[in-house]
Amino acid sequence: MPDPPTRPSAIHFITINYHCSGYIIGLIEDTFASGEADLRFVVVNNSPQDQQLQQWLPSCPDRQRVTLIEACGNLGFGGGCNLGLSHVWQNDRQSLAWLINPDARLVDGAIAYVRQCLRDDPGIGMLGTRIREPGGEIWFSHGSFDPWTGSLRHRFPDDDCRPTPVRTWPTRWISGCSMIFQLGAFRDCPRFDPQYFLDYEDADISERHHRLGYRLRVTQAVLVEHQVSAITRRAPRAKYQHATFSKLYFLHRHATPLALGLNLLYYALRPLTFCLSDPARAQGRWWGLGDYLRWCWRRLLRRPTLPHPRTSFTVSS
Repeated sequence: MPDPPTRPSAIHFITINYHCSGYIIGLIEDTFASGEADLRFVVVNNSPQDQQLQQWLPSCPDRQRVTLIEACGNLGFGGGCNLGLSHVWQNDRQSLAWLINPDARLVDGAIAYVRQCLRDDPGIGMLGTRIREPGGEIWFSHGSFDPWTGSLRHRFPDDDCRPTPVRTWPTRWISGCSMIFQLGAFRDCPRFDPQYFLDYEDADISERHHRLGYRLRVTQAVLVEHQVSAITRRAPRAKYQHATFSKLYFLHRHATPLALGLNLLYYALRPLTFCLSDPARAQGRWWGLGDYLRWCWRRLLRRPTLPHPRTSFTVSS
C-alpha cells in the first residue's frame, strides 16, 4: 500500500505590533481568508498602550488560532521576534515560523508555494520570499553581503522572478519582512541579537546561520507585497539613528576593519550634503554614529552595554 500523505507542517506567523493594530488585523483576516490549513498567528505587542487588538480579538472568528503576547514595552523588532520564536519553539518545534511585517500581505498562492519549496528541498533552514512594493517594483529579490566594502544589497534587476517553476535561489541574507524558519532543521531556537533595535537584525541572524552551515534560500516568485517603511517613516530621525547604529554594529561583527572604516567616514561626512534639505535624516545619521562610538568606548572600558538609545521608538510604547 502507498504511504499515506504526510500532513503539512503548521505555519506560525509571527508579527510585531507597534501602534499598528489596524495593519495586523487586516493581515490576520487576509491570511486566514486564504483557506489554507494549519495556520496560526503569534502577535507580540510591543506597544502595551495600544489596546485595539485586545478589543478586536474576542470578535475574531479564528481567535483560537491567534496568540497575543504582551511585551513589557517596545523591545524592537528582533526582541519582539525572540518572544514569538521562543513561544513557537516551546509549543511546536517541527513547525514553520514565518516572520511577517504588519504592513505586508501575502499574494495568492504564497503559502502553497512555500510548502512546495520545502517539500522539494527539505534541507533548507531559512527561506525568504521575494517582495514587491504596491506599485509592482521589486523591493527584495535576494541579499548579498561584501565584507570588504560593507555593502549589503537587496535589489537585483536581472533576477528571475517568474512565478513558475516553483524553485528557490541562494541568498546571503533574508529580509525580516518575510523570513521563514524551518524549526525542525535547527539544533537550538534561532534568536536575534538584542543589541539591534531596528534594521540589520535580519542580515545579522542570516549571516550567523550562514556561517554555522545552515542553508539559506529565497523563492523565485514574488510572494509578498510590502508597504515599505509605512510604520517607521512616522519618526524619520529615530529611524535613521537606529539604522545607522545597526549598520555599524553589523559591520563591527561581520565585516573587515576596512569596511567599518569606510562606513564610519561615510556616515560622518555624507550628511553634510543634505543637512539643510533633510535635517531629520542628517541628525539621525550623526546621532546613530555617536551611539556606535559610545558603544565602542564602553566596550573598550569593559563597562556594561547601555540600553538602546532614547528615541521616539524606545521611549513611547
